[in-house]
Amino acid sequence: MSSQPTDTKTTVQGEDGFERGRRRVKIALPALFLLTTLGHVVFQSFNLVYQNVGADLHMAAAAPLLVSLPGVALAAICMLYDTLCDYVSPRAIIVWGVCLLTASSIFGFVCSNNFWCVLVARILQTLAVHASVILVIVVKYLSPKEKALYIGINNAIYYVSVALGMLFGGMISFIPWKFLLLLPSLSVLLLPFLVKNVPVLRNKGDQFDAFGVAVFVAAAAALTIYFTYSAWWLVLAFVVLMAAFGFYVRYGKNPFLSRKFVHNGAYMGIMVTLFVAFFFQYAAIPIYKVIGKHVYHMSLQDVSLYLMVVYIACIVISWVSGPLIQKLGRYRLMVWSVVLMIVGFALSALFLRSSFWLLTVFAIVYEAGLALIYTPIYDLASGSLLVKERGRGIGVAHVMMNTSPAMGIAFYGYLMDRKDLAERAWLGVALEGKKAFLTSNVFWIMCLAAAIALVVVVAMRRPIAKAEARNAKVDGSEAPAGVAAADDSSSASDAEAAENFAIE
Repeated sequence: MSSQPTDTKTTVQGEDGFERGRRRVKIALPALFLLTTLGHVVFQSFNLVYQNVGADLHMAAAAPLLVSLPGVALAAICMLYDTLCDYVSPRAIIVWGVCLLTASSIFGFVCSNNFWCVLVARILQTLAVHASVILVIVVKYLSPKEKALYIGINNAIYYVSVALGMLFGGMISFIPWKFLLLLPSLSVLLLPFLVKNVPVLRNKGDQFDAFGVAVFVAAAAALTIYFTYSAWWLVLAFVVLMAAFGFYVRYGKNPFLSRKFVHNGAYMGIMVTLFVAFFFQYAAIPIYKVIGKHVYHMSLQDVSLYLMVVYIACIVISWVSGPLIQKLGRYRLMVWSVVLMIVGFALSALFLRSSFWLLTVFAIVYEAGLALIYTPIYDLASGSLLVKERGRGIGVAHVMMNTSPAMGIAFYGYLMDRKDLAERAWLGVALEGKKAFLTSNVFWIMCLAAAIALVVVVAMRRPIAKAEARNAKVDGSEAPAGVAAADDSSSASDAEAAENFAIE
C-alpha cells in the first residue's frame, strides 16, 4: 500500500483507503438523498400540473410533452450515468449534475413565459441528477449489510419525493407552477458539502465503451418512446439496435456488457423476476383513481389525499425493508412481497364496493409488496456482480424497471378499453355498474400477473440463492440452506473493490 501527498489531497490505495472512502460515502449520503429528493419532486409535481402549464402558456395540445419527453430522457440517462460510474468518479457526475440542475431550474424560472423553454428546462432537469447514481454508490462502496439498509432508504426517499410532488402539485392554486421549476436550484447549497465528502473513486480498469453504451441507450429509448407514441418504426429501430448490440457483444473487442456478464445466470434470473414483479407498477395507482372518480364519485383531489396515505405507508415499509432482509433473508422476503401483491389485488377485486378507505388499505397491501421486493432485487442483482460491474448492472436493472411498467401501463390501457370486461364481474361482492365490473375484472388480471411473478420467483430460486450465497460470503452470514458458498472468483468482496479503485 502506498500514498502520495499532494498540495490539495492525498490518494490512498488499498483496503485501508477504501474503508476511509466508505466512511466518507456514509457521511455524504444524507445530502445525496436530499439532492435526489429535490430533483424528483419537480418530476412528480409536473405529472399533476402539466395541463395547467399548457393552459397558461396557450399550448394545451402540446402540454403532455412536459411529462412524456422528460420520462423518455429519464429512461435513457439512467443507463448512461450508471454505466459511467464503472469508469469515472461518481463525484464528477454528481458535481456536473448539481450544476446542470441549478442552471436548468433558473433558466426555466426566468423563461417561464415560453412553453418551449419550459420544456427544455424540464428535460435538462431530468438529465441532471438521477437517483440511480446514488444507488450505484451504495452498492459499490458499502458493505453488504449496509447496502441492503441504504437500498431500502433510497426507495423510501423515492416515495417521499412522490408524496411531496403530489402535495406541491396539488397546491397549484397557491404556489405558481414556475416556482416548482425553481425548487431544485436549492441543490447548489449542497455542492460544497458534497465536494468535501463524496470521495473521488477512480476506476483503474477498462476504458469506457462509448459505442456499446450509445447503442444500448438508443435501443432503450426507442422502446420507451414506443409505449408513449406507438409508432411501428420505433419497434423496428429497437429490434435492429438490439440485434446490432447482440452482434457487438458476441464479436466486439471489449463491450461494456461482456459475454460473461450476459451469461451470469444469477443476475439474469433476478432481472426476469424484476420484469414480471413490476409489470403493473404504473397501473396500480391509476386504477384506484378511476374507482374513486367513477365508482365512488369522488373528486381527484380527495382521491389524492387517500393516496397520500398509501405513499406515507410505503415510505415506512421501504425504510424497514433492509432490516427485514437480515431477519427473513432475501428469497423469503421476495416471496412474501409477491404474496402481498396477490392479496392486495384479490381483495380489491372482491370488495371493490365496500368503502374507499378499505380499498386504500388494500392499495397499501399491494404497494407494500412492491416496496419490499425492491430492496432484495437490487441487493441480489448487485451482489451477483463484481464491484467494477455493478454500475452497468444497476443500469440494466433500471432499464428493465422502466420498460416493464411501460409495457404494463400500455396493457392496462388496452384492458380498460375492453367493453366485454365491463359486461359482468367475474367475482366480487355487491358490485354494480359497468365501471365497477370493469375495474374488478382488471384487478383479477393484475392478481394473475402477480401470481405469475410468484411462480417466477420460485422458479428462479436457484439463481436467487446463488446470488444470496455470494452476499452471505461477503458479509459473513450463513448461505441459504442447500446452497454452496460462493467461490472466491465470483465474490464481489471488499478486497476486489479496494484493488480496482483508488480513493482520494
